[in-house]
Amino acid sequence: MCGICGIYHVRGTTPADAAQVERMCASIVHRGPDEIGMHVDGPVGLGMRRLSIIDIECGSQPFFSTDRSIAVVQNGEIYNFLTLRERLRKLGHQFETDSDTEVILRAYEQYGLDFVHEINGMFAIAIWDANEQRLVLVRDRLGVKPLYYSEEDQSLIFGSEIKAILAAEQTSRELDAQAVYNYLVLGYIPAPRSVYASIRKLPPGSMLVATKDQTDVTRYWSPTPTSIYQGNQDDAVGELRALFDDATGIRMISDVPIGAFLSGGLDSSIVVAKMAEQSSKPVKTFFIDFDHQEHSEREFARAVADQFQTEHHEFTVEPRTLLSMLDSITAQFDEPFGDSSSIPTYYVSKLTREHVTVALAGDGGDESFGGYRSYRRMLARRELPRTRRLLSPLCQAAYAVMPRAAKGRRAVRAFGMSNIEVFRGGMTELEVRETCSAEFLARVDGTLSEDVASPSSGAMSDDPLTPYSQFDLTWYLPDDILTKVDRMSMANSLEVRAPFLDYRIVELAARLPADWKIHGNETKHILKTAFAADLPPAVTVQRKHGFSIPLSHWLRTDLKESLEEAINDKEFVGEYFQENALRRMADEHYAQKRDWSSALWRILVFFRWCSNR
Repeated sequence: MCGICGIYHVRGTTPADAAQVERMCASIVHRGPDEIGMHVDGPVGLGMRRLSIIDIECGSQPFFSTDRSIAVVQNGEIYNFLTLRERLRKLGHQFETDSDTEVILRAYEQYGLDFVHEINGMFAIAIWDANEQRLVLVRDRLGVKPLYYSEEDQSLIFGSEIKAILAAEQTSRELDAQAVYNYLVLGYIPAPRSVYASIRKLPPGSMLVATKDQTDVTRYWSPTPTSIYQGNQDDAVGELRALFDDATGIRMISDVPIGAFLSGGLDSSIVVAKMAEQSSKPVKTFFIDFDHQEHSEREFARAVADQFQTEHHEFTVEPRTLLSMLDSITAQFDEPFGDSSSIPTYYVSKLTREHVTVALAGDGGDESFGGYRSYRRMLARRELPRTRRLLSPLCQAAYAVMPRAAKGRRAVRAFGMSNIEVFRGGMTELEVRETCSAEFLARVDGTLSEDVASPSSGAMSDDPLTPYSQFDLTWYLPDDILTKVDRMSMANSLEVRAPFLDYRIVELAARLPADWKIHGNETKHILKTAFAADLPPAVTVQRKHGFSIPLSHWLRTDLKESLEEAINDKEFVGEYFQENALRRMADEHYAQKRDWSSALWRILVFFRWCSNR
């Protein structure tokens, strides 16, 4: 696990500056505190910060071909590097280390740009090929590891985090109004945009190839299913169990101590169960909770820890702790990021890093196996589509004339929306437009639906769950969930691995029919069928609540002063919002007339980010 960065002066007339690359590396030292590595070759400079996980003694980067014409740096892990290394050896390749990065190098030598199809892992990779005079950037299939780039002044600058690109001191800091708008609607900024107009995210499953003549970005993998599973449910259960055993086992390969996040939910409990099955020592597990937590998952986490006799650790976050860390947590994202669960993720990473260097987590199970309650709501809405289309103009008109505080106003407008509009925040977008200033909206390119298209083209058209799961796999998972986990774990120099994000499991799940995932009111039905015998019964029982921070309460109490500071900042509010609209939202929230916690938190985070950037 590392952070990577670099620069390529694409016209080749300017040599790379080692001091510039070193400055970029210094900005991401938290991602790799163990070692720095650099390579400057004419117009190209590559840099990396290393967190030593595999082949601690000999895994230094960059890795070079025998004639040093090819240099490779990577952030992440290649989980199938052992089997791939043996295959490459049989093809005549020689290996000098046990590092997975050397396997990337040899695979590139053997397969060229097609090497990416041979590797299974979480990764952001940079390859400089002097013979071809090209820079190759690759991001893993699901977007577990981040990669940003900027093209300005005939230079391509890249980095694992935005701060590395800014450290090059060559990139404009002008904000992208559409990205800010998308953030206010979704709470995150979908790829390829970033908050800066000149910086882009390389999308998941994508490859960028830059030469002196052009830069091309292509998609080499997509989660969109193109076929339907041919076996029965028992076949799928058997295949899923075998894949998950392997996905967990290859993620337990490490030369440093390893543990697991244990929230008490189904997904993390399955991960711990499979780890315990394959480990000769007690698994170290880590749980986070909150002061003033209405629905604690502590009892479920303890039930799993007790059954598998793990070495269990717990930590409780209090509001005063949050207040002291709010700005530093916000700063880790380099752009506005409104998922408040970044707070517990930061603290569970901090707790975990005190004991281990690598942790396995349950991320990805909800998106692939129908775990969100929003999926159930969307499936229930598939009735009366023709009626909904006919009534849409009437619903729009009624919404426009109803008082903003009128009960049922949202429901009236939502009834006239298509399912995918509702799912990706159509109602929230209308409220954002009512809150933002006319001046700001005039700078926005278009609506969210125009900027973030539905990704389900080419998928199984008759599966009702596919449009929603594909939207989440394409944007919500990489740009929210995985961004949160990456930044908060890397802020603590902790590597997090997620078996559910093995692309083989994602591909299998995408081919399964919706009613195997959501069966009546039961979510993740096939997961429970597959792993119920491995877990305490309480873990597989459907719950009416999930793990969340007491944000609504905190915004009325401990965070109220900070929120008021944002609302009363005339310069900030004047540039983006209608002052009266913000005041009304806050007062309604304080009086508990309506829960505006998500919107107010996004505004507070945006204010703190703007104040400190």
